[in-house]
Amino acid sequence: MSKTIFISSDHNANAARAYVVEMLVQWGYDVKDVGQPYDVKVDYPYEAAKVAQAVIHEEGSRGILMCGTGTGMLIMANRYPLVRAGLATDRATAKLMREHNDCNVLVMGQWRTPLGQMDEIIKTFLDTPFQGGRHVVRIKMLEDL
Repeated sequence: MSKTIFISSDHNANAARAYVVEMLVQWGYDVKDVGQPYDVKVDYPYEAAKVAQAVIHEEGSRGILMCGTGTGMLIMANRYPLVRAGLATDRATAKLMREHNDCNVLVMGQWRTPLGQMDEIIKTFLDTPFQGGRHVVRIKMLEDL
């Protein structure tokens, strides 16, 4: 996997984005913060689109999106072919969305997930490989339907 992580947020999750960017840099990732300045109020669809497009164009990269609940970012990111975004509020979900769904974009909500829990969710998302096998058929279905 590439060590490139594209990240953005809307204004409701700027604190989380700043926290996560710093953490990822400390972990040795190449972080591309494509979000607006932290003092700018932004609309989540534009921010999700930037990350989705970047993940599509840089093979092996991953994306992280955050807003208040994560729902708006999730809806927008999944409009893009080849993007498989998943919303995780715990480590188990992050693990399964990688193993079973080969998710390449992690979505979190700052209002629902405390900053201190984001570390383990993100680490799990980045470290868990796709299982392949029977799940490949399902990923193909997602692409074809």
